[in-house]
Amino acid sequence: MLLIDAGNTRSKFAWWNTSTDEIEILGAISHQSWLNDLSQPLKDLLLEVVSGRQIEREQQAIGCSVAAVQVMDTLNSSLAELGIKVAWQKTQAEQLGVVNGYRTQPERLGSDRWMALLGCHEQVKTNALIVDAGTALTLDWLSAKGQHLGGWIVPGRQLMLNALGQGTANLKGITIDDIERDGLAAGTNTFDGIAQGTEAALTGAIAQAIHLSESCFSQEPFEVVVTGGDGEHLMRTLSGKFRRYDDLLFKGLRLCADNLNS
Repeated sequence: MLLIDAGNTRSKFAWWNTSTDEIEILGAISHQSWLNDLSQPLKDLLLEVVSGRQIEREQQAIGCSVAAVQVMDTLNSSLAELGIKVAWQKTQAEQLGVVNGYRTQPERLGSDRWMALLGCHEQVKTNALIVDAGTALTLDWLSAKGQHLGGWIVPGRQLMLNALGQGTANLKGITIDDIERDGLAAGTNTFDGIAQGTEAALTGAIAQAIHLSESCFSQEPFEVVVTGGDGEHLMRTLSGKFRRYDDLLFKGLRLCADNLNS
């Protein structure tokens, strides 16, 4: 079964082998690559991502989305051309043993964060601080009993760079690829200063979240679980013990897929 994570800037795809219960990360497509370049239809890009996978007519996929309406319209129409029907998952007040910490408006918690919570509860089974480093850096506290205790949302690395570009005269257009990131040190030029400053902001937020975790979990032991595209780099800078999961969100989707027809 095809698993889809339609995020803020990219749509990511995985394949769940229902026979072996294994999840394989297939790849990702930047939204800008199909919104700005109409020379290659999204359907062709999707076929490239899932090459080697047999896509059957009326195949059902499962996904979650925090993407813009324009992105979703294009994605849904292209998937429909391939004969793929997507069961898009919404955030629930309670699901699969996890209780949403957004008590009055549970639907306002992003479905990507919700899927990661479901995946973490099934996979980790302990008190956990979930660090998801993507377009935004999100931090969520989840008890071993499945109670979501709330979370934080922090601008991710590229969003910080974009903010610097919009607010200053000489720093426009800087991307992650323009700067080197080798841990924390005092920057000796502008690019170094930006690289070190954004790294310090991200790791500083995580350090504060870890400190808060002690009171959130009433001094009980907890795991720090890192996921998301920028997570691997952050782990090289952070000190302490962390568990890395590349497919936490997809594990949540897989759990929901188990219950589609139940």
